Amino acid sequence: MRGENFIFFLASSGFFVGIIFSILHNLDFDEFLYATFMITAVFYLLGLATVTFFIKFLDIKRIIYFNKHEIDEILDVQIKELEKKEDFILESYEFIKKIEEEEIKIAKNRP
Repeated sequence: MRGENFIFFLASSGFFVGIIFSILHNLDFDEFLYATFMITAVFYLLGLATVTFFIKFLDIKRIIYFNKHEIDEILDVQIKELEKKEDFILESYEFIKKIEEEEIKIAKNRP
């Protein structure tokens, strides 16, 4: 999840928590707006602090970047193996179908 999205998520969560808090405490209109705004601001600041510390202590050297060329080669090999297995299964299916047809012919010829 991107940092911006996390901040927006916490801010919107704080807004709804503020509304629920204000409704449960039966506040006047001014107090309702003030409480909702303050709780939303606290959640927003909490999100900012969380993302800031995450980015500050994130070790960029530990991030692994994948080599697209190697992954494409590996996937090509796996696709070829799957095609071979698929061909083998189709050949086996055709062989079994021929055997069943021969058994049906033999069964019909028996009196």
